[in-house]
Amino acid sequence: MKLALRKTAPTNATWLQRLACWAIKARLVSQYCHGGIVINGELFHATAAHGLHSLPAGQWSPDNWDLIDLGDAHWHHSALKLFAHYQGARYDWVSLLAFVGLRVRDYDRMYCFEWCWLAMTGRVPTERVTPEMLLTLRTS
Repeated sequence: MKLALRKTAPTNATWLQRLACWAIKARLVSQYCHGGIVINGELFHATAAHGLHSLPAGQWSPDNWDLIDLGDAHWHHSALKLFAHYQGARYDWVSLLAFVGLRVRDYDRMYCFEWCWLAMTGRVPTERVTPEMLLTLRTS
């Protein structure tokens, strides 16, 4: 299982998607604007357009991502079960308000970094999640 972090918008992104990528990186003071989990070459991630979904190997380009090995093969079994449970969950626009100081949470939806947290810990996040938190989690 790997943590996948992306620094740029997709090559076919609209100007609005590129702006969103820039805004996410600026607000989070991060080099990353998107995240996902890779298991056996398949990318599992949450996007505004498709919610929580997966892309099989060959339908996404690993070259455009930083892939961080998470080790422990047992994690991927629980991550796949969690994905099966939450698959199709809509994008969590409401919880993004935590990044501007409002403490609200929609537990039925998730944004990309929340999905990564869930897959990596088995716990639904109760606070905002950043790429740097995921990287720290990996090393703890």
